[in-house]
Amino acid sequence: ERGRREGRPAGDRVPPPRHLIMPKRPLDDVVLVIRGTVIDSPELTTLRVRTHAVLGVRAIGTVAFCEEGHTEPLSPGSSLVLREGGEVVLSRGCVIRDLPARGFLCPGLVDTHTHAPQFSFTGIGYDLQLLDWLNKYTFPSEAKFKDAAFAARVCRNAVARTLRNGTTSCMYFATIHTDAALQLGRIASGMGQRAFVGKVNMDRNAPESYCETTADSLAETERFVEGMLSDAESGGRGAEVEPSSGVCSECAPLGPAAQPVITPRFVPTCSAELMEGLARIAARHQLLVTSHISENAGEIEWVKSLHPAKESYAACYDYPGLLGRRTVLAHGVYLGESERALLKSRGASVSHCPLSNMMLRSGMLNVRRLLDEGVAVSLGTDVSGGASPSMLQSIREALKVSNLVSLAEGRPGGGMWEPLSFTEAFHLATAAGARSLGVDGLTGDFSTGSLFDAVVVDPEAPASPFELYEGDGALASFEKWMQLGDDRNTAEVYVQGSRVFALKEGLWTSR
Repeated sequence: ERGRREGRPAGDRVPPPRHLIMPKRPLDDVVLVIRGTVIDSPELTTLRVRTHAVLGVRAIGTVAFCEEGHTEPLSPGSSLVLREGGEVVLSRGCVIRDLPARGFLCPGLVDTHTHAPQFSFTGIGYDLQLLDWLNKYTFPSEAKFKDAAFAARVCRNAVARTLRNGTTSCMYFATIHTDAALQLGRIASGMGQRAFVGKVNMDRNAPESYCETTADSLAETERFVEGMLSDAESGGRGAEVEPSSGVCSECAPLGPAAQPVITPRFVPTCSAELMEGLARIAARHQLLVTSHISENAGEIEWVKSLHPAKESYAACYDYPGLLGRRTVLAHGVYLGESERALLKSRGASVSHCPLSNMMLRSGMLNVRRLLDEGVAVSLGTDVSGGASPSMLQSIREALKVSNLVSLAEGRPGGGMWEPLSFTEAFHLATAAGARSLGVDGLTGDFSTGSLFDAVVVDPEAPASPFELYEGDGALASFEKWMQLGDDRNTAEVYVQGSRVFALKEGLWTSR
């Protein structure tokens, strides 16, 4: 097939690029031990609740161990005997943190689809559907990102709101403006979030004031990628950041360097020549690719009119070589059987954005069918199509939509589609999302060796939106938080072992 990467079958697992591989160290550098209830979901139907747990974090930010049933006293300098084997002597400098009495630790939430510039008009325009909404609100608002100071303020707010809601990893669409996209990555890294940032590409069917030529779009994408990779190599220190962002350019970032993502907006705004050029850049640097697909019925008809010779919307991404194991496509509401099979064969994943799909009246994605057919699925907030930056809200909406699908759609041959369980929805928002990003060690759970991205949840925080009562154990606390909780319950956030947010210490821990 023209444009597909040579020398590698489409279904083969792609190893992570060198700049995403974590160094290895022996188990003698535990710098943090957290005690209390630890909850994660290593598999789709598994919720692992470990009480009286001890979780150790190495200096490189990975999980050293996690075991339940430990009630012995611990202090810096003491020893911890692990049932799985071995004795850990805690250094004098090791920090020991006890979780809130009825709180718990869970993996950081992973948002695989949102738009940082659209935080400037979140809450506006839900009387329209997708295509009209793009023309009336999105394109004019995103065009303002040519103003670096304005872009910095909006990007800081986007990162602050998502991080405070427990989102430790986030895949952002930026705009067509290269410098604004670079700045978004630096702001996210500076504030501690693990960010995946795409400079948007559009060379047709967009307002003249917010459109690129094909040559300029490809050249600016090359400049964007080189800038992002340079930031990663330098550790982010000294990178240019607009003062209005409030991020120190000379300080070491709190979080890992942001990663570049190849981001054609969607097929209607990207020519075949542009898509082929972007695929070459993605292949050369082993980059993630993200875009939109089959979100809205009118959009699908538009794609058919633009590419009548293509067998499907998905084929428009596959033909130039943009479908693979590093591809995350948002929405996918109306994917046909052959398209679902194509995504599975290529290893591409779908970011389910249920709140946006409802608010813009796009449709209801049958997630159960995708999962049953072996297509990888994660969750996204899709601000501002979705009006909330909270992944908890995306979890709730995913459960609601799944219930509606089970009532509205019948299985071929009879019967109902099984709705998602709360365990499955939580898995999609953590482990499934993490694994779609292709970072070595980013598993979205607390398995030994995984990157320690985590949220400390306090169900009894001041002004908590829910209450716990006698007899409410760890599982009840977790379920109530999933269904009723919000950022007021986010006590602390950790990214790669570093505490980047602490509510009681005035929001950000430093910088």
